[in-house]
Amino acid sequence: MNIRLIQSVTWRRCARVMTIATAAAMAALGGGVASAQSNQYGLMTSDQWGPETQVVPASAVATAADVSGSRLAPGSISQAFGTFSGGSADSQFGNVAQVSFGCQSCSQTGCYGGCNACGGGPLANPCGTPCDPYRYVFVEALYMQRQGSDGYGLIRNADLEEFDFEIAPRITIGNLPNCVTGYEFTFTGPIESDRRLTVSDPGSRVTTTLLGSNAINQQAIDPFWNANLQTLTYDSDYWSAELNKTMVGWDVAKVLFGGRMIRIDEDLVYTTQKDVFGSYGSLTSRPENTLAVIQGGLDLLYPVRPHLYTDFRGRVGGYVNFAESNIRLTNTGSSLIHNVRDEEEFGAMIEVALGFRYQLGEILSIRAMGEMWYLSEVATASDQINGVVSERLGTELHYEDLFYVGVSVGAEVKF
Repeated sequence: MNIRLIQSVTWRRCARVMTIATAAAMAALGGGVASAQSNQYGLMTSDQWGPETQVVPASAVATAADVSGSRLAPGSISQAFGTFSGGSADSQFGNVAQVSFGCQSCSQTGCYGGCNACGGGPLANPCGTPCDPYRYVFVEALYMQRQGSDGYGLIRNADLEEFDFEIAPRITIGNLPNCVTGYEFTFTGPIESDRRLTVSDPGSRVTTTLLGSNAINQQAIDPFWNANLQTLTYDSDYWSAELNKTMVGWDVAKVLFGGRMIRIDEDLVYTTQKDVFGSYGSLTSRPENTLAVIQGGLDLLYPVRPHLYTDFRGRVGGYVNFAESNIRLTNTGSSLIHNVRDEEEFGAMIEVALGFRYQLGEILSIRAMGEMWYLSEVATASDQINGVVSERLGTELHYEDLFYVGVSVGAEVKF
């Protein structure tokens, strides 16, 4: 007696009975309709599953993107899901389909989740859009502080204080024609940072930290020694403009890639008056940085409460810095040193911001974030003057890293 053969036949019959019973229960509880994967259609018949069971191909089941007249409004995170309605509501009762990247039921791979029609002649366009195209404007107020060069000074026993926090705008204008890919333009700034220092003494005891490399150069900076009045000003201006291509995933994740130009201009002016204005002098350092950037970025939302999300903004890029330095030294109206130097230097930038966003509706949202920016290889005004005055002053460019820290608040409108 073949025990294994008997067991095999018995298990097969039991499995068949259990399968038919399961299908019958699904048909009774689910409105009499069962679905099968498209690769199984044609291999199954209603006789295999029972007289009350209807087998349908997956391509015949509409997705959320196929439902006409139900495109989703901009700005709604819930648009990642669609429900069935209309005449197919009964047959698709209880089903929720996620819109996918592609028009699967029409066998189209580049439709970004939407279908208009399948077939229908040579002029038919099966591709549609999964939501209404929209534009957006984001206006923010930045409150940023330029870091670096703390405690810098050319006047003995007197140093410049750190840069103050400055208010500047950041405006972003974007367009998303198919809810997946688009473009946006962002302008930031200008951030105008400045510091001032004035020291006076009628007894002519104001002096400098500068030294001449030889006797001639020491005589050239004589007005800076034992002076009555000296002033030191340091200005640093920042602005940037960028154009990016964006790829958006249901308004909770945005990846971007594009180009950017950052401009950083600095102006250091050191003046002196001596012998009741009998002699005077000035030393100026005016570097200019033009950064041509290739960058990528990520904006990410994560829900924590109804309408409240954590908001992350990140940018990273590499650039070529077209830098120029301009150094000039004068003594009682005579120009003694005037050197201009320009060159190119490679650098990197990182911008990171983290905060919260509150969605007031499908059109309006507000957010507040803490921000930190980093730029390497920037020619600063203070770094071009090393304290020793010679004919070579300003013939070489020197670089340092810059940090900007602060906060931002703003509002976004979609239309």
